[in-house]
Amino acid sequence: MSLLRPFLELALLGVVLASSGLAIWRLYLHPLRAFRGPKLAIVTTWYHAYYDIIKRGALLRQITAMHEEYGPVVRVGPNELSFNDPKAYADIYSSGSKFIKDPVTYQSFGVNTASFGFIDHQASRARRDLLNPLFSRRSILKLEHVIQSKVEQLTSRLLEESDSGEPINLCLALHCTSLEVIAAYCLDQSMGALDTPGFKHPFLTSLKTALPLFWVFKYFPFLTPAATDLYPPSFLPASVLKIVNGMFDFRRQISDNLDKFLENPDEAHSADHELIYDYLATPISKSKNFTPLSRLELLEEVIALFPAGTDTVGNTCTAGFFHVLNNPPVLRRLQRELEGVWPNKAETPGLTVLEKLPYLTAILKESLRISHGVVSPLPRVVGPDDAVIGGVRVPAQTVVSMSATYLHLNSEIFKEPRQFLPERWISDDGDSAKLDAWLVPFSRGPRMCIGINLAWGELYLIFAHVFRKLDLTLFDSSPEDYTTFDAFFVPFFHGNDLHVSIKNRAE
Repeated sequence: MSLLRPFLELALLGVVLASSGLAIWRLYLHPLRAFRGPKLAIVTTWYHAYYDIIKRGALLRQITAMHEEYGPVVRVGPNELSFNDPKAYADIYSSGSKFIKDPVTYQSFGVNTASFGFIDHQASRARRDLLNPLFSRRSILKLEHVIQSKVEQLTSRLLEESDSGEPINLCLALHCTSLEVIAAYCLDQSMGALDTPGFKHPFLTSLKTALPLFWVFKYFPFLTPAATDLYPPSFLPASVLKIVNGMFDFRRQISDNLDKFLENPDEAHSADHELIYDYLATPISKSKNFTPLSRLELLEEVIALFPAGTDTVGNTCTAGFFHVLNNPPVLRRLQRELEGVWPNKAETPGLTVLEKLPYLTAILKESLRISHGVVSPLPRVVGPDDAVIGGVRVPAQTVVSMSATYLHLNSEIFKEPRQFLPERWISDDGDSAKLDAWLVPFSRGPRMCIGINLAWGELYLIFAHVFRKLDLTLFDSSPEDYTTFDAFFVPFFHGNDLHVSIKNRAE
């Protein structure tokens, strides 16, 4: 040991000197040295890891506190700036932006060959060009019956569950519905979610429990392959396996569905229902440069759709349902509007009819605003040249971002932003139309959510069917349940799941 000691001391000295030199560079010599922020955050990326992992999704709250101290532009990492300025959001996420996605963040999802995970703009655009026809408004209207059938199943199952006399976990029921819609719409398949007793589907319960692991993969990327395989790693303890098994079962179910399609595309689905694979493996309108996707690309593209699509719609419905039920005047006005176009419950109006209802539309917009969609900042890399963001010149290769919550809770845009006020979207002063530009639950620009039309269709049909057919009463819920959340890409609300008692509405 005595012989090794000088070498160990020399190595330790080297580490200390290198770390000190890097800290000095980042604090005083880095291209971002003029931007203010906490010194520890500037020196090390582990500052983010501490709040993401140890403090369990608290980084967004911490960055918000930074903005309160340092202003609308904060240096939140060695090479990263956060903005809290509406003009900056437009600059970062505009349709003409050439900024690429930050590889460190997006590669942690384990879907590098899916459009969501693509860093390169051209690769993303080419893949989205194949998928856009499936998620176009025209396709949504053509396959409206697919969404409608799942929503009708939701209302039937809610009544069945109400027979027990116990409060129903409406949060899980709504997430089950969005999961079933995506599976039916994209795969012509049922995941059995709405048939699960108590709506406790293994994929959804394991996804919710394991959601904090997302940040672990970001900071420890070597763990990502083990988490995205079809079977859980053998070294996991039984307690962890119990949490994550539902997600691995889900991946195998999607994998089996894909294999059936690849073996016999003609028999994989009903004749009148196109699948996502039709657009990616044997696209309906082939371009001359089209190359069918590999099995891995197909699998990752489909798997990437489910968590984001399920959580966005499920969270929006959950928060929106609570606020409507918690505000009797809002509930009565919505019910009267629905009864006006839907006098007979047996004769269901179509999506195009529901889309014309101003108060229903206002409630959906307010639900999207107050639930935010994706809450974690979506990081982009400035380039290829320096850029002006929110009036501030930012060097090329800087990582920049802004949380959608900074728009949705901006009191200069939305008066009383923490109040659920559907009326703000239908005021007579002309200002309500301007608010649409600041509603960004699906992000903006070339990388915005490709499933936006499907999500809107689901929201219209779910809200309309449930509030026209059923009487719901809140159980042990309060506004505080939907105000504070942890940020694991999507919001993880601190409060209790939404529970309600249900009975059939009279005609």
